[in-house]
Amino acid sequence: MSTLTRRNLLIGGASAVALAVLPGCGSNSGSGSGSGTPGEGGSWEFTDDRNKTVTRDARPSKVVAQISAAAALWDLGVRPVGTFGEAGGASQALRGNVDTSAVTWVGQTWGEFNVEKFASLNPDLLVAPMQQKDQLWYVPEEAASKIEALCPTVGISYIEVPIDKVIDRYADLAGALGADLDAPAVTGAKKEFQAASSALASTARAKAGLRVVFASGSKENFYLANPAMFADLRYLRDQGLNLITPEYDAKEPHWEVLSWEQADKYPVDVVLYDVRNPSFFTTDLAKYPTLAKLPAVQAKQVLPWNPETPTSWAAFAPALRELSDKLSGFRAGVGG
Repeated sequence: MSTLTRRNLLIGGASAVALAVLPGCGSNSGSGSGSGTPGEGGSWEFTDDRNKTVTRDARPSKVVAQISAAAALWDLGVRPVGTFGEAGGASQALRGNVDTSAVTWVGQTWGEFNVEKFASLNPDLLVAPMQQKDQLWYVPEEAASKIEALCPTVGISYIEVPIDKVIDRYADLAGALGADLDAPAVTGAKKEFQAASSALASTARAKAGLRVVFASGSKENFYLANPAMFADLRYLRDQGLNLITPEYDAKEPHWEVLSWEQADKYPVDVVLYDVRNPSFFTTDLAKYPTLAKLPAVQAKQVLPWNPETPTSWAAFAPALRELSDKLSGFRAGVGG
């Protein structure tokens, strides 16, 4: 493979149960466009990031969500009946706290979506991220019309927005679905996220000279991410981290594609590497001598970063805290 597709960069190379909320849930504490009470005949609506307003006669009680969306909703107290997306391998971390034994998989890899199994769940709503404008992640285009005929869909955009805004949108949706956003687990996670963000911002100020890049790789190529295009990296930059913006092709603005011999194109002090294909940056360094000779690598200022960290306060708080702790011990200027 000579180029890393956007899909590959983003994905890295059971029995059904009714959707429920955690004990004590039930109040609509969200700021999104949701209304209605299940079982009382009240109408429900939610406006998603396509500016599409979804309506139901009652609040949805059976939701199927793409696995990253399921992980985000799970941490907010919402329990989907089904999921789809990458089911194994390097995507284990994407599942977050989802109990995969308590959900039905209707698709376990790219391009796979079992419409019949989906229909058997009697779904009220499908939820998926959007990594491209108005396109539901992991929903095959050829299946979209069949899915829409069974239940409405909600898309949450990750496009050119920082991750905190994405998390807020999941909170809007979870609140509309009846989750208690004032539950201690939720408010505690949010406070931890805010504290971790503040700690990272403080570290970024103290280490303002650190030049940081996010890198991924394939056997043929070395990839440098454009922070503006990825919700998590955009947020790191918003906290003050000096993330380098590479020279990307306007037609493919998500990354700059380089040969491994060009891995030293930019003077960098820290390399955040794609945890989904870590061997290039860990065990196989001898095969990529230009990378191995980078001052940042020689100084051991290389850190794993999971671009599929579940989109929730609970998941991002420890990730941000760990990043802050590691960066606080690094030196600026090692990259020349």
